[in-house]
Amino acid sequence: MPARTIDSLHLDMIDVDNPIGAPVLCLHGMFGGSWVFENLLPLIAQRGYPAAALSFRNHPPNAPLASVGATSVTDYAAEASAAARALDRPIVIGHSMGGLIAMLLAGRNLARAVVLVSPAPPRGITVLSPQLVRRMWRYLPAMLLSRAFLPTDADLDALVLNCVPEHRRAALRARFVPDSGRAARQMAIGMFTVPARAIRAPVFVVGAERDEFIPFRVAQRVARNLDAPLYLAPRHGHFLFAEENWQETATVILDWIDALPRVIRDPGAEPRVRPAWAEADTHVSE
Repeated sequence: MPARTIDSLHLDMIDVDNPIGAPVLCLHGMFGGSWVFENLLPLIAQRGYPAAALSFRNHPPNAPLASVGATSVTDYAAEASAAARALDRPIVIGHSMGGLIAMLLAGRNLARAVVLVSPAPPRGITVLSPQLVRRMWRYLPAMLLSRAFLPTDADLDALVLNCVPEHRRAALRARFVPDSGRAARQMAIGMFTVPARAIRAPVFVVGAERDEFIPFRVAQRVARNLDAPLYLAPRHGHFLFAEENWQETATVILDWIDALPRVIRDPGAEPRVRPAWAEADTHVSE
């Protein structure tokens, strides 16, 4: 897939002749990379939007970093902010951790609109469930000590890949990489707050019926807090874009983007003035 580098940031990129709207920037979750969206980007481009997917530091095809365990969500958000500025306030699709970062971008007036797919929640919404606690306790040392970690194959299958056909799981697990214990800790304890008043961009939330990593109830709470429309992806789990019939949910997402007012999705639309208090309110750092 064509690639572009912006200030050392890697983006998979599909350009479009005569685009009908602003670029769409996709942000992946923990352990992944821009490859998570390799099937979605062509569909976005076919709709007439330049399509991009960012790989955060340490995530393929970027080189691995020994210090990734200490990387914070703020660090990842800074990389996403740089990409968003370079793309002139894109429409943002964020999956999992990328969903939380998409909210932070919207709060900083760096996104025209955001789609949150099984988003990691902001402060006040717990992601913990009995299934998650039972599987994740073994990674507590890495999270508490800010070390890199990667869940076992069994835990990935149970929590993330449970709705991916079994014969395809091994190939996906081979592409996952160790990620930041610090970032995982920050999300688990709710370090980041995203007040609804800080977000002036349209928001669309997608939750998955059989998501064991970020349960659908989390997407429901996020949508309610942000007064945003909510879509339930039936029979899907957390790794939706690699599951059977993922195109149905992709169509719902792209139809919502197509329906945005032209003044929002048009690349020539003027940025809205950002409230002075929003920068202070959109996140809390350690």
